[in-house]
Amino acid sequence: MNYKYIIFILFAANFIQAIDNPHFYRATNMFPEPRLEHDYLLTFDVSIEGGSTGKGRSANNTIVPLFDIYGTHMLQPLARNNSFLDPTNLFDRMLINLGALQDRTNFATFSIDGSFNIIESNVTLIQNFSHGLFLFFHLPVRQLKIHDIHFIDLSPDDDVFPNKNTAEWQDILTNFNPLLTHLGINAHATTSAGPGDLTSFIGLTHNYQETRRLDFIDITGMAGFLAPTGKIKNEHNLFSLPTGYNGHWGFPLCGALSFGFYEWVTIGGYLNTLFFLNKDRCISLKTHPSEQGIIKSAFGTVSEHRGPLIHTGLFIKADHVGHGVSVTTAYSFASQQKSHLAAKNNIFDNTVINSDEGLKGWNMHTFNFSAEYDFAREGSKVGNRIGLFYNLQVAGSRVFVTNIAGGMWGIDISLTM
Repeated sequence: MNYKYIIFILFAANFIQAIDNPHFYRATNMFPEPRLEHDYLLTFDVSIEGGSTGKGRSANNTIVPLFDIYGTHMLQPLARNNSFLDPTNLFDRMLINLGALQDRTNFATFSIDGSFNIIESNVTLIQNFSHGLFLFFHLPVRQLKIHDIHFIDLSPDDDVFPNKNTAEWQDILTNFNPLLTHLGINAHATTSAGPGDLTSFIGLTHNYQETRRLDFIDITGMAGFLAPTGKIKNEHNLFSLPTGYNGHWGFPLCGALSFGFYEWVTIGGYLNTLFFLNKDRCISLKTHPSEQGIIKSAFGTVSEHRGPLIHTGLFIKADHVGHGVSVTTAYSFASQQKSHLAAKNNIFDNTVINSDEGLKGWNMHTFNFSAEYDFAREGSKVGNRIGLFYNLQVAGSRVFVTNIAGGMWGIDISLTM
């Protein structure tokens, strides 16, 4: 076997399914190995998983309170260079008075803590045809819950001006919830529940077994689209989360490759890139370069250019050892690339709105562990599978630290005569 050819395939092919999987709020799920080349094989899989956390990772991979992943939340800059504020309005005047004070580290700054819970189910249907051709469908269903929210005042508690007891800051604290309401912001606990984004693929797979030193080489390639069937974020709810990719259509490049050794070891890798179409939306925007955090005082319509989503990794599998038991360990890296906003009018400065830390993307390193038992026996037309898995997040930036545990059930049906 020409190993240069193997290496070429490994780097030239785009790897495994770019479905609605990587998200900043939970450890990334592991993907399956390449599709089995078996004419008219039907596969149905369903999984259920969950996790919770009260911590996040900052841009520097340090553990921070849940909503400080983009930095702490500064209120003084909200009134600066903000043409939307009306000095005759009580709440706007409070912000203007606060913004007029001299700057001081952590003055008029919050840390926001809270709890996040997720329950997720993933449904996958794959139908093979002849000559390695197949169709692939995937749909997740999620419940994302944010609760136990705490705003922690980080202002200095000393005699230096300005400080925690400064009158302008105390006015803000006393009227904080009405002020947020005036700005069009709801800072209450929230739950988002419903389907994620539907992925549909047409794929081609090939299982090559004419090898001398390897048991097999499997390669799969797919092309398709991701439809925005998930619920979008409520831009007026500070803690709202979309159940998919927030209304964007996506187009993935994907495939998979694996090698078999010693009749029971499988090693493989994957790499996928998901590209998104631009979408117009009305969102909260920065009005001053020094604004930091998720609290903003202005809304405007922009064209959102979401950065590509990249997911790559390697896996090793002990395949069907111990009477149908398979055990898999994998490492994956997921990265949402930087996004860009283009304002629809000249009220907002594109340089300012694009300095938002939340647009700089995120990345995550995950170890995936799974164990599966296959009930199928040689010659059977129907085979059931059950399994358990655990996804351990080990590093990242601008992500929640949510490890995931779950189980799955699957069935394979050979429709050939």
